[in-house]
Amino acid sequence: MRWVSLSLVACLIALFVVTESNAATLNAPAPSFELVTFTGEAYSNESLKGRPVLLVFWTPWCRVCQRDLPLIGEFAQREKPASLHILAIGFADTRTNVEQFVKARPDTFVFPTAYDEDRWVAQSFKINATPTYVLLDAQGHVVLFHPGGGILQNRQFREFVSVQGD
Repeated sequence: MRWVSLSLVACLIALFVVTESNAATLNAPAPSFELVTFTGEAYSNESLKGRPVLLVFWTPWCRVCQRDLPLIGEFAQREKPASLHILAIGFADTRTNVEQFVKARPDTFVFPTAYDEDRWVAQSFKINATPTYVLLDAQGHVVLFHPGGGILQNRQFREFVSVQGD
């Protein structure tokens, strides 16, 4: 049993190290992308410049995503972060599944949500886990890459949002 536990811990550490080392480059311009939301709005890295953006990469079958996304929705409604734009990007599942998941949860998806056809955007950001949060500054540079849940508890994210609100 102890061997199994140690093996599991080693695998989790390896996943974290691999995910971090493959992450989008911090303080560098975000990869170019273009997405259209389920409501028909077009977004690109260029159109989002001018204010900070939190990109939320998620998939419907991810349990952590299912826990985190309502919290992000509550944050967006409660804080109404005028200086922070949130864009959710569903991927790693069919468009139909992602869209049905979004439509069934209007209180959660209070922010624009798009589908990443063929995982092109996720691959360009080197997303290897869900959820993964990528925070872009107003100039479109990657300032935070956060694989896994709990972005709202991330110290760097909280400080960034706090400074933007001043």
